[in-house]
Amino acid sequence: METTPVVSTDALRVDTQFGKFSQACTVVLTAVAFLFSQPIIVLITAIILALSALVPAISPYRLLYRGIVMPLHLLRPRIVEDDPAPHRFAQGVGAIFLIASSLVLFLTKATAVGWTLDLIVLVLAGINLTVGFCAGCFVYYHLGRIGLLPRVRYQGAFHWRGV
Repeated sequence: METTPVVSTDALRVDTQFGKFSQACTVVLTAVAFLFSQPIIVLITAIILALSALVPAISPYRLLYRGIVMPLHLLRPRIVEDDPAPHRFAQGVGAIFLIASSLVLFLTKATAVGWTLDLIVLVLAGINLTVGFCAGCFVYYHLGRIGLLPRVRYQGAFHWRGV
């Protein structure tokens, strides 16, 4: 008796415009925090990224995107087949860097270290926004290849999404 393999019709999808919107918000918040030396904005951004990584449905970025940006037609969704897990991992790493930044800025006098952690998130989010390279996703893929994280569930070919 021959059996046919079961093919899932539930392809994983990601809205790349939402990703860019999230990155732009992160760039703006981390830049404003640095320029005006406001560690509270770093903490707020860390909480937003942590929520985005852990509970995407209640992410403030998602609520703003779906509640204001999309209804006003400021951006149109661009849905592509992709695994959202690496993107959530990247947001989690960003949250960890910003939580560390907040702790250093609020609890120590090593402000250079705290602002450096903030600027790392700013630069990496900016690279993802402008060039389309997600450093956190890159780390996730490689950790999956060596067995430390689940492998990416998306089996399609690589497509450079660029800017």
